[in-house]
Amino acid sequence: MKYTHFDDIRPNHRTDFVMLYFAACRSLRELQAAIRRTNGGKLTCRQAWLLRRIQNKFVQMVARLKATQRKDMPTIPNAKYPTGIVIDLKSPQGNVFYLMGLANRLMRELGLSTKEIAEFKREQASATTYHAHLNLLRKWFGIVFVE
Repeated sequence: MKYTHFDDIRPNHRTDFVMLYFAACRSLRELQAAIRRTNGGKLTCRQAWLLRRIQNKFVQMVARLKATQRKDMPTIPNAKYPTGIVIDLKSPQGNVFYLMGLANRLMRELGLSTKEIAEFKREQASATTYHAHLNLLRKWFGIVFVE
């Protein structure tokens, strides 16, 4: 299957984002049902993981759209390592465990030194509430949270 590059897609009267989002989710459910029918009612771990990954990408797209639609979106100018990530707190990505896993992945991808990682872990251990964790991620990575 050949994929069309994002820049090559021209807008038209049928590109309402909300409609596309729900159509994509419906197609994903139909794909899951078709896979279950062919596998005797079960998904392999890999198939379930891939379907969840696609669903999470849909959620990320919606979070980005919401962030760009808001004119009063706060920016985080003093972040140590600004990443430009936008997360919808009402989605599965709003879970504190997901957020801390994201922080670990970002530290690895940004190539932070062991001293910086230890500093982050120390601050993370002192964060006792959900909002303290959110503020920590804002401060370090400039993550914008949408509700």
